[in-house]
Amino acid sequence: MGISHFVSTGLGRLHVVEFGTGSETMVLWPSIFTDHQIYDVLAQRLADRFRFLLIDGPGHGRSEGPVQGFTMLQCAQAIETVMDVLGLEAAIVGGTSWGGLAAAELALVSPARVKAVVLMNTPMEIDERSPKFSARMIAAGARWMLRTRAFRKGVAKSFFSETALQANPSFAQHFHDMLRSVEAAPLAAAVRSVLLRGKPLKDRLNGLAMPVLVIAGKVDPMYPIEDQAHAASLAPNGRFEPVNGKHISVLEEPVAVAEILLDFAREVLVSMSLRR
Repeated sequence: MGISHFVSTGLGRLHVVEFGTGSETMVLWPSIFTDHQIYDVLAQRLADRFRFLLIDGPGHGRSEGPVQGFTMLQCAQAIETVMDVLGLEAAIVGGTSWGGLAAAELALVSPARVKAVVLMNTPMEIDERSPKFSARMIAAGARWMLRTRAFRKGVAKSFFSETALQANPSFAQHFHDMLRSVEAAPLAAAVRSVLLRGKPLKDRLNGLAMPVLVIAGKVDPMYPIEDQAHAASLAPNGRFEPVNGKHISVLEEPVAVAEILLDFAREVLVSMSLRR
């Protein structure tokens, strides 16, 4: 789907899919253990409204990645490089989980490049000073157990509801195929970087002056809905939208997410016109 680009960044050559003919551009980065294909249905539904730039994170999908750890600042810089190479001055920038962290970081360090931020299923309290035991186990498994179906099924069970996997059998197969085919060391480095090296986003949301949309799964076992709602309230122009499902809302509820994004984009354009 779309046009593939390979952009050299500080985190290696990243695969970027360009899709859609809309006048407004949205840049999206997926979660760990997934690639740009979680956005396929969303992008197809909104192709006439948006131009999408869908980025495979380092070590995921068709992107290269370092074997050593990196920071969310480096992810933000990689997004900025993609925007520079593809001739984009500013955009609505967002992502799912890891992608939300990277987008928020870009908005904090280069606010002129970000018209609005979309945080889908994004962890708000990851703290490298006290990583959770479960996070350490997932990071270890990403390096040494990635080839086992049991580990991949465990990740899928945490990320997706059974209903979503049954409704998207091709994605379920792609999920396993991608994790079998990627290089374990770069993917594990990315997982460690996200789960073990982060600093809380919640404490910095008040620094985001642009519109911020927080979308969360109502039964996400990793990031409770109440915590997500509270985090959204900390952004000066925050908006909170709960949807059914677990951790990958854009795959589980693409129609609902598409409607939310359209409405949010209208708000963003109105806000921008009032500031002029």
